[in-house]
Amino acid sequence: MPLSKYRVRNEYSLADPELYRAADKDDPEALLEAVAMAGLVGLLRQLGDLAEFAAEIFHDLHEEVMVTAARGHGLMARVKQLEAEVPSLEKAFFSQTHHSSFYTNGDYISCFLRSVLKMVIVILHD
Repeated sequence: MPLSKYRVRNEYSLADPELYRAADKDDPEALLEAVAMAGLVGLLRQLGDLAEFAAEIFHDLHEEVMVTAARGHGLMARVKQLEAEVPSLEKAFFSQTHHSSFYTNGDYISCFLRSVLKMVIVILHD
């Protein structure tokens, strides 16, 4: 069952009942005009409520966009950091004459795995 955050009330319930109670009960035209006027007043109040709801919705949307943009900037900084680290790893890898020694050298592998693991943990944390 969805929970409603915003509730738009009926325009006749928003108007003051005194608007049409003060009309002459013997004059049906005046009574109908008073009820119509009460409906218009309620409609104007309803439009005001809708404007407030729209302002709240757009404010919440703006906050969500700002949070998403901040996360995007953080991810971009991490990607740039990885891009800066990759050339040194490539240089170390391609400078080896025997690549099998590269794989057995624990320093390169553990350093690389630690940096990748840190990135994965940070990304999953967000």
